[in-house]
Amino acid sequence: MARKRSAARPSRSRQPASRHSARRLWIVPTLVLAGLFSGAIGLQTLLAHRQSAPIGGPYTLIDSENRPTTEARFAGQQTLIYFGYTHCLDVCPLTLATVAQAYTLLPPDKRPPVPLFITLDPERDRPEDVARYTRHFSLDIVGLTGTPAQIEAVAREFHVTSHITMPAMSGSDPDHAMMAGEQKGDYRIDHSSVLYLMDGQNHLQAILPADSSPALVARNLMPYLSKR
Repeated sequence: MARKRSAARPSRSRQPASRHSARRLWIVPTLVLAGLFSGAIGLQTLLAHRQSAPIGGPYTLIDSENRPTTEARFAGQQTLIYFGYTHCLDVCPLTLATVAQAYTLLPPDKRPPVPLFITLDPERDRPEDVARYTRHFSLDIVGLTGTPAQIEAVAREFHVTSHITMPAMSGSDPDHAMMAGEQKGDYRIDHSSVLYLMDGQNHLQAILPADSSPALVARNLMPYLSKR
């Protein structure tokens, strides 16, 4: 999947230590705020797109046991789909933990959707990586990865927005710092963060905000769930 950098490469001019310190002071709160607002922004964007373009569609991916997986595997079952990546430090683990807890709040006579986690980082997230990651939250979550082309295709079907941000530069040679970050695979993926509820024919039923409490997620799901 093609990767876009969020900012142009800095110049080679040296900066005083005080300016580096000031930069660090505003970078951290900026990243925190970006994580908090990503869900709301992603939901607003998708709701706008929904008026003019269908959301969702067929996909071919690879599950955590390295088996090809398409939407046909879940025919007749609702799915709750979340896009993220295993190196995510805040929004993704919080969302998966929230979904796992929300499922415990659903009435026992209701059939919960199959929760799917689709990575946006196929270069780092192998099948065993998504398996290990999803097990931290629930054994019911199906982790899916694929080739960059497969991930790009499914992200396009669901109108997922994402871009790669390299780590903040430090030291006297920002070009060297960027190259070192790329070699280590040390980058962040900023992405829209919402939950897609799909029916048994893989048609969109609802887009739910990911930045919700477990109780609110459970309450939002309830009108769409069938009895066991």
